[in-house]
Amino acid sequence: MLAVLFALVPATSAPAAPGGVRSTDGVAARVGQLSAQLARADADLRQASVRASVAIEKYERAAVRQRKAADALAAARRRTRSAGDAVDRQQDRVGLMVRRNYELGGVLGTTASVLAGDPSDLITNLGYLRYVGNRQAATLNRYRQSKGLAVLAEGTARSALKAANTARRKAASAKAAAQQAVDQRHKRVATLSAQRDKVQGQLDSIEAHNKSVRAAATARERRQAAARRRSAATATEVSASTGGGAMVAVRAALAQQGKPYVWDAADPSVGFDCSGLALYAYQQIGIELPHSAEYQYLQGRHVSSNALRPGDLLFYSYNGQVSGIHHVTMYIGNGQIVQAADFGIPVQVVPAYFNFGYIGATRLA
Repeated sequence: MLAVLFALVPATSAPAAPGGVRSTDGVAARVGQLSAQLARADADLRQASVRASVAIEKYERAAVRQRKAADALAAARRRTRSAGDAVDRQQDRVGLMVRRNYELGGVLGTTASVLAGDPSDLITNLGYLRYVGNRQAATLNRYRQSKGLAVLAEGTARSALKAANTARRKAASAKAAAQQAVDQRHKRVATLSAQRDKVQGQLDSIEAHNKSVRAAATARERRQAAARRRSAATATEVSASTGGGAMVAVRAALAQQGKPYVWDAADPSVGFDCSGLALYAYQQIGIELPHSAEYQYLQGRHVSSNALRPGDLLFYSYNGQVSGIHHVTMYIGNGQIVQAADFGIPVQVVPAYFNFGYIGATRLA
């Protein structure tokens, strides 16, 4: 998820230019100046990338909380409607009872004044109607109280959603600002790199150090061959597996190699960030994960780094705490991981690392 992970795969330095060649002092000094500037700019970029990854993680947490608040408000509205419907129905019952009481009371009163029968029957009937009416009215009051509580709960949920929306907007602004800062530093590094490369090219042509170039090419070929051997070993290990949901997730993640790093993305047609790659891979076996490295760390069960299996998720924190988790990778076996590391770096397989803030691993299947 962050540029600081660039340092995780050992890099080779450019070959040193042979000394004692005439007319190279000025160009060599300029190369040194640009290299120093580039080193400072790259360090600045790594720091900005850490800040950006933290901002992204905070935004993703805010998005999770906003969705939960929206669901809570929808549920509160349903309860309010249900309570309102109950009040309406009970009001109808009470109204009907009042009308019947009134009508029956008038008829019985007239009859009692005309007939010479026992008036105790009339009194009994009227008393029963009043009793039933009082019970219906009491029920109506309870329903009204329930509706009042539901309305209050809905208001609370609405306020919570408003606060969550505000927090998400602020987190989005912070994420955008952090992304802009990273983009600016990427441009600075690219500019310095281009300048240094240009001057280095001049130095190379003056010194005609083809021998150094051939040595560098040989070293690169050796690294590439080693990488191919590691990839072949990994492919053999994954292919040799006889099953298990975790292996399906591993194969799903490996199939995304070469896809671009895109912040807050979890879609093969768009790209992935670190937690998005884990989310997508485990979706393929029906395990739904939140789009947040910290929240993913809280899923499943934690396992030791010396007992890792393919499919385990490895997490990294900038402050050694769960609240500082900002990156997640997937262990694929043979001492390797697959990850979406940072802007400009596609999904790729690299050797597993347990420094740079490693905090623990989680097993989901």
